Amino acid sequence: MKKTLFLLFGLLGCLLSVKGFAQVGGNDKAVSTPEFLPDAIYETRYWTNMANPYDSKVYIDTMVFFGNERAAFEYTSINCKSYSCRHNDSLIYVVMPKFSSMEKEWVLGKNFVRRMYQVNVNFRGFDRTIYKVYVSDLENRDSGMGDYALVSKQFGIIYLYNTQGEILMLNRIDVIRNGKVMDEIDLLPLHIELGKTDIFTGYD
Repeated sequence: MKKTLFLLFGLLGCLLSVKGFAQVGGNDKAVSTPEFLPDAIYETRYWTNMANPYDSKVYIDTMVFFGNERAAFEYTSINCKSYSCRHNDSLIYVVMPKFSSMEKEWVLGKNFVRRMYQVNVNFRGFDRTIYKVYVSDLENRDSGMGDYALVSKQFGIIYLYNTQGEILMLNRIDVIRNGKVMDEIDLLPLHIELGKTDIFTGYD
């Protein structure tokens, strides 16, 4: 598994060195137009389809939220790559403040969230806790038939996969506020560090 991950990371590194990615989905005009909410955080998030090594596109989401309240996020466009995942993403962000507690499972209406595992890796000079999370409807809570995500409190959901074979990796975040780029975060070094851990096979 780790060898496969490193091969995928190597492929991604090659892809990132090529200028002229096709940008699919999202709202790439959000920054260039004045139609942004004052003091809102806009995160333009660039995803790579890891399930298909021949897919050289970069898929774009733009999330909008205030402060660090990702639980109340919105997408700027229904064409965002993760728009179809917004329900489960929202569940993860709602429960995320409790990930560091002793609890491991949460029921939210007809939905189920489980914190499966966690690792600590160094990124940008700080130790970062990355959580592996499972989300499903309540009936499938023990079947494994659901969505899996790697989540960081600082950077949100950074990796998605499911039993249908979809695999998406977040490789960059541009943070915009009041029309100004506040940060540009290259997540490839974080994923490389994660590839050295047992995050994909570990289970609490």
